[in-house]
Amino acid sequence: MNRFILLLFCLSINQLFAQMINNESGQIFTETPFFNEKYIRSVKLKSITGTISSKKELGSIKSSGKEEAYFFNENGNLTIHYLSSKNKSDTTFTFYEYNLKNENTIFRVSDSYGFYSYCKKYDDKGKLINKTYSREKNASKSKMKFKLEEKYVIFEESYLYEDKDSIIEVTTLNSNGRPYQRQIYYYDSFNYLFKIHTRLLISNSTKEEIYTYNDRGYLKSIQYFTNENESPIKELRYDYDEWGNVTFMDEYKENVRVIHKELLYNPSTLILKTILSQDLVSNLITIIKYKPEFYN
Repeated sequence: MNRFILLLFCLSINQLFAQMINNESGQIFTETPFFNEKYIRSVKLKSITGTISSKKELGSIKSSGKEEAYFFNENGNLTIHYLSSKNKSDTTFTFYEYNLKNENTIFRVSDSYGFYSYCKKYDDKGKLINKTYSREKNASKSKMKFKLEEKYVIFEESYLYEDKDSIIEVTTLNSNGRPYQRQIYYYDSFNYLFKIHTRLLISNSTKEEIYTYNDRGYLKSIQYFTNENESPIKELRYDYDEWGNVTFMDEYKENVRVIHKELLYNPSTLILKTILSQDLVSNLITIIKYKPEFYN
């Protein structure tokens, strides 16, 4: 009862806390941490573990034997994500580490060859200035408990920034310190990002991302274009509830909707409860039901 009262109190203090998922940059369901650490911290959420089922067209719902889980530290940061397969030894683990400013400094993933990682460095303004890709060996016998034994640096990139009023230009340098890519970020008068233009300097090939927002300032859609084509090759569309939680996500390819996702939340806590995902090509429906665990 006390926990229920505390949760309602936290939700009423600030609408921002009610948004379990932060979709400001369209990072939901990517490898980039996309949870709102303020909300996670306010409800003392330790983890959510999901059981995965599926339903074929005209078929019944069947358990896949797979699990998905997200683990958080007491500061609300995502620290571990795993996705299991029927063969438990093939479970994929992703680990996240942070600095004192809550910036993600290490992103580490298991694969069939061991682990790979991206180590990130930031400047005083929080801009990413360097990223190193490495292969790593785990000294622990358990994937869940990573302990670095050996590390091999494969390549690194660095980033140079130039601010011009409502435009930010980012030049990417390769391991040899030579520029190979230039990105331009365009912002409107309210500081909303509305376009990213990317150009590879050698081949001169280009791509663009166009961002739109709803009346409350939440991300509404992202369109992806290549080589100045008039029609997007891909588009993501989002919808939200009154609290700002993502409730729908649709993916289009060549203007045809191919994936539809629905996100359901516990009405008393607004913690993510279920994800329904439909592949509109095969009509396969995937159902993930989550169970939360809290810090004492």
